[in-house]
Amino acid sequence: MPSPQLRFTLEATAAAVRGARHRVSAAVVSLGVPVDEDLLFRVEVVASELLTNGLRHAGGPLTVEVSWEGGLLVVAVLDGSPVLPGRREADGDCEGGRGLALVDGLCLLHGAERTADGKRCWAVVPVPAAVGRGPEVMFEGGRDGGDPELSGLWSITPGGVELLMRLLPATYALEP
Repeated sequence: MPSPQLRFTLEATAAAVRGARHRVSAAVVSLGVPVDEDLLFRVEVVASELLTNGLRHAGGPLTVEVSWEGGLLVVAVLDGSPVLPGRREADGDCEGGRGLALVDGLCLLHGAERTADGKRCWAVVPVPAAVGRGPEVMFEGGRDGGDPELSGLWSITPGGVELLMRLLPATYALEP
């Protein structure tokens, strides 16, 4: 059964991005996610950062996807530019350059991938009220040892494994 998902498109303008933050919060509530003020704040900040990056670096229409599955909330923004986002060093006087660091601190994981029409930037926000202590699955990072930073064992729920396999199908292989 597919996860519940809401999707909407907006023009890449500052006013539309401001309004879209609240639309994302409304989408989270309408999907039946158990929310509190902290979660809505985190989701709005993450959505704002992803949308602002699309506005600044891609322009054109932006599509927002909000989905809810297995205690995890996924917020994604699709835009028309194939250029993947990259981290910038921001000094104290810079107005920008901190978005990905902020998303890092608020999400379980995030990433970007090229699509046929540009790219999709996504972030996974854990929902504490929905995360149970279900059975754990051992999931090994990297196919052949892979990236040393990602190597090792992760302990995640079956829902988390399923979500990771959908988000990163070619990157990881499940170990029995």
